[in-house]
Amino acid sequence: MGFVEKWMESLDYEYEVLSSACVRHKSPRSTCEKCVTACHDGALIISQGKTVIDNQKCRECGSCIVACPVQAVSGILPKKDFFQNKIIATTVKPPSPKELLIYHAKGINTIACEEKEFSLEWKDMVEEVNSLLCKLGRTPFMTETETSFEDSYSRRELFSLWKKEGQSFVRQVTPAKWRFNHMDLDVTRYYPDHQFFDVTIDREKCSLCKGCEVMCPKTCFKLDDTGFTINPQSCSGCQLCQELCPEKAITMTSLIASAVTKSYDVYTKMCSLCNNSFQTLREHDESCPACKNRKAGYLNSQTC
Repeated sequence: MGFVEKWMESLDYEYEVLSSACVRHKSPRSTCEKCVTACHDGALIISQGKTVIDNQKCRECGSCIVACPVQAVSGILPKKDFFQNKIIATTVKPPSPKELLIYHAKGINTIACEEKEFSLEWKDMVEEVNSLLCKLGRTPFMTETETSFEDSYSRRELFSLWKKEGQSFVRQVTPAKWRFNHMDLDVTRYYPDHQFFDVTIDREKCSLCKGCEVMCPKTCFKLDDTGFTINPQSCSGCQLCQELCPEKAITMTSLIASAVTKSYDVYTKMCSLCNNSFQTLREHDESCPACKNRKAGYLNSQTC
């Protein structure tokens, strides 16, 4: 098969859910349905607890890619129209607030249209994203109306927005499988001084089972011999930690604030019942979680 044939075949690549990344595939306790909710064509469904895509219904609009908090939907995000440092407000649905925040961080600072005024949908979106930018301490998007654009927008400008870190233009227009950009949609990467979610631990409930540390796709948790650290800055809101915690000790809330790392002291104790060492967030604990939760009379033999 020649290069042209391979090119054409690759351009027909279908969206897929990466089982290695999707929180639904990672844990049966996950209830995430963000991609399902975002799809207006019913192309994404939950089947046997897992997220799957019906490619016969999928129009590859990219809504699921943007909505996924852990970048588990693989595919090509449809290109938007740009001219210089402006995103062009077309008649199609405007980008999501997440997309616009990323475009802003990449240097796009103006939203422009050729009409006398923006559509109501674009007006609402500009107002929403500018409110977020103010909370982030960034300059809001400027807007322009009745703007004239060249007949064709530079393909170099369109592609380099996502890959301006240095790849050549030739590679930008090579087969679609080489141009995945779903991993670029982690908005926390572009605003390292801020967090979009807060994660708190109830120290009276937490048993330090390490489930959150092991399962968190954004590595927000770290437990060692001296402390338990939470880094909410990298949290993208998948809620997996909150849903799988057996003690219901984790609470995650949406907000925009300056990034703050939380640290909790960890105590190594000797259990008064089983004489095994254990870690705890409570200095007053005298028994390990296993013994503390054991029912009275458990393992007491009633026979010879």
